[in-house]
Amino acid sequence: MKGFRTITTFLLGAAVFAFWMWLYPQGLNYQEQNQLFLFTWDYLGARLALPGGLADYLSEFLVQFFYVRWAGALILALLAMGLQRAVWRASGVKEGFYALSFVPSLLMLVYQGNMEVLLSFPVALLLAVLAIPLFRKAGWHFLWLIPLGWWLIGPVTVVPVLVSLFRCPIRSGMTEAESNNFLSRHFSDDLRKLLLSAVQIVWLLVTGFVEYRLLAAQFPMRDAFFGLNYYRLVESLPALQVVIPVVAVLCVLGCRMKLRASSALAVELGALALFALGTWGGVKLSYDKDAWEVLAYDNLIRHERYAEVIRRAEKYQPRNAVSACSVNFCLFMEGQLEGRLFEFYQCGTEGLVQPSVRDNVTDITSAELLWMMGMPNITLQYAFDLQESIQNARKSGRFMSRIADCNIVNGWYDRAEKYLDILEKSLFYRRWAREKKALIRDEAKVAADPVYAYVRSVRFIDDFITAYGGLDVMMAMLYNQNRNNFMAAEYYAAWQRLKPQGGAQ
Repeated sequence: MKGFRTITTFLLGAAVFAFWMWLYPQGLNYQEQNQLFLFTWDYLGARLALPGGLADYLSEFLVQFFYVRWAGALILALLAMGLQRAVWRASGVKEGFYALSFVPSLLMLVYQGNMEVLLSFPVALLLAVLAIPLFRKAGWHFLWLIPLGWWLIGPVTVVPVLVSLFRCPIRSGMTEAESNNFLSRHFSDDLRKLLLSAVQIVWLLVTGFVEYRLLAAQFPMRDAFFGLNYYRLVESLPALQVVIPVVAVLCVLGCRMKLRASSALAVELGALALFALGTWGGVKLSYDKDAWEVLAYDNLIRHERYAEVIRRAEKYQPRNAVSACSVNFCLFMEGQLEGRLFEFYQCGTEGLVQPSVRDNVTDITSAELLWMMGMPNITLQYAFDLQESIQNARKSGRFMSRIADCNIVNGWYDRAEKYLDILEKSLFYRRWAREKKALIRDEAKVAADPVYAYVRSVRFIDDFITAYGGLDVMMAMLYNQNRNNFMAAEYYAAWQRLKPQGGAQ
């Protein structure tokens, strides 16, 4: 059975790796571009100042590696394997129902179909399950273990607390015999266990409330008691965020079930097949096809794989303005916008350029094309709004880089350097930031840079006030002042074809 267990654990890791590497790599890109991990003491202090801060810090450290697709897929695979093995070890048995230990990891994969689930949640759950043996042996030491656990990993501390309710006889700072003798004067064994269990639950709730009032009173109480940074959206609580920790407790206890030696392998294989089928169905239900396809377009555009976006759209394209904007942009980049415009879903001019929408997804492609077209000021507005719209108030290396670009093009080097200083404290944006800081110290080098030189050559000469309804006029002006701005010309022509008759917007 030992070889069987090892093989199934590695199969889980391989499946999760393949899932994120080839089926849903856009999830890795989405998570990475919605945070910016900094190697500073202030950053660490800000995370540890809130309940669950250690899990949050560790998860953001890991998410920065999602910048490299295979590294992100490997990290998620190792987390899934680690959680599965931790559940099995926490059961404390050598022979039992091994297949049950896979359930929390598989449920987590289903839950991550909600793109706003943060890596802090699986990291915190893994740390909580790893702490189960410590809590089980702690006895009255839980008086300091529980508040410490709540502060470091958040409310999933309830997992080791609940499992420890089913432990062996009480242990305290004294020897086991001394502890039992002390309490047995007043209580039977069952009453001693009941007393300790009741005190643990009450102490957990009291501790959580006190830490909330002292450390996180600015947040809604529901968020504090169900995880401040387990989920990106404020004042939202998906059901699986409550279900998964409870299931983890039940699986730790359920793994202790003894199977008949003659049928153990058949039962294990049947259970694993059933769990795999359930996971497949859960993924089908939880991974919204349209939403994840939009994220796929964004991921491919970020890596300049425009032809692949068009191929995906030929097979299936969501019928929304964000997807239309992405596909039309890729058509232009591949020189096909004029000839193939109406082969794909269109929804008026919003399918060419999105009006300013303050969320962290909608305007990404619009910001990219407006930058290339020669509108750095509007791009600056879009990039700033995209970053500030991240619901849990994190920063973004991707959006911050574009903000710095816009400031450099406009010659606002002091402003650009403030953003570059921040990016320089990250891992994957450090080299880029240092190159740009060296560049802006010499105006001749900025003028010679091919990207900045081009944007400067096609941007507006004069400042003026405009609005979304006048974008086509702005495109015409850009082309008239520089006839090499073919993007402005093609988008102006497409705008006239898609604009409602009479010019109404």
